[in-house]
Amino acid sequence: MSRSEKETILRNSHSESGEGLRHKDAKLRLVHFHPGYLRIQADAFIHPADDSPLLTGAKAAAEAAAGFRSWSLKPKTGSVVIEYDNSTIEADDLLKDIAKGAGFRAIDTPASRRMTREELVSGFVNGVQGVNQAVSHLTGDRADLRELTPLALAAASIVALILNKNRGLLPSWGSSLYHSYRIFMQWHKKEVGVREKAARHEEERGSGGNALIQ
Repeated sequence: MSRSEKETILRNSHSESGEGLRHKDAKLRLVHFHPGYLRIQADAFIHPADDSPLLTGAKAAAEAAAGFRSWSLKPKTGSVVIEYDNSTIEADDLLKDIAKGAGFRAIDTPASRRMTREELVSGFVNGVQGVNQAVSHLTGDRADLRELTPLALAAASIVALILNKNRGLLPSWGSSLYHSYRIFMQWHKKEVGVREKAARHEEERGSGGNALIQ
């Protein structure tokens, strides 16, 4: 056996044993997250073999998940960026699917990961949408927060006007009424625009008719 053949066999042996050790103690790390975006890392992903069971299993599990969009590996660091539809699957569920599919023994996440701005906004929007859907259901789809919020402010303005100086912490009736009007107009721009357009059209038709009569 030639020297080059021995070196090739030795390299392959080291590679296989290293892969085996990494598979035994493999751990998937969550590096960064915001809705629709995950960055994960594993030592087994650093310059992996073409047939690496960990990498193949992890990628297959990600691609099989509902809402999967893309997978981008950086072999030098062993990090992977995964993009997905966060309205279809939760990040925690996607991580579990990847870990299970690849055979990772654990998922390493920061003990006290702070919520990002995107998470806070997403959580708030989801909460408001949930309340809005509940209100719409209770009113038989006749009204939602777009109508009830300005209505509540208008009611508060009436109460403040009646109580006058005894209104306590209630804002002045003028302020409540103004914000009620502004919110209603802002949330019904489309409907208001359609009505204004129709009114202008009727006015133009009337002006044209008067001109013909004269």
